[in-house]
Amino acid sequence: MIEKEQEVCEALSLPSIPKKKWDGKKSFKTGVAVVSLGAMDNAGLAYAVATFDAERGDKKPRITKVFTTEQFFDIKEIYIVPDYMDDDVENMDLDDESKAAAQRLLDEAKELEGNDSHNDELPKNEYFFNHVHNDDEAIAYIKSYNKTNKVRGKLPQTHDQIIMRLSVIYYEQKNKTKKK
Repeated sequence: MIEKEQEVCEALSLPSIPKKKWDGKKSFKTGVAVVSLGAMDNAGLAYAVATFDAERGDKKPRITKVFTTEQFFDIKEIYIVPDYMDDDVENMDLDDESKAAAQRLLDEAKELEGNDSHNDELPKNEYFFNHVHNDDEAIAYIKSYNKTNKVRGKLPQTHDQIIMRLSVIYYEQKNKTKKK
């Protein structure tokens, strides 16, 4: 049994240990290393965080974080943590099942981006509406909007709250006009 699995997963924000082993050549930003905790063959094993950057001059992987108090002696294996923001799924360092899951997530993200009304250019006026020029006018407009649309709730108190509420109203109205 390999120790410290939960700790390494928490530290790297991973659901589980990656499955793809390091090929021994390519550079990687982050990896999960299996290290031996003793010089003997029957020594215990533990997980650690590793990195390898050949361009920086690394000749072998470096351990960047260890979760045990015991000294480690050798790196047995390294599992690469993939760069999830990469959109070229075929070149990701993943097994086939993980590649399929990554492609599904990428497709869903692209679909959501296409439907997102917030990708539109923001209005030049800080208050989102051309007829609103200061906080007092914004409060009056929000009161009127709330009364017309039967919105109940406390009025915003700070400048930031006013701007946030106006942005919500702006995008609500924009979505209504798009649906028509």
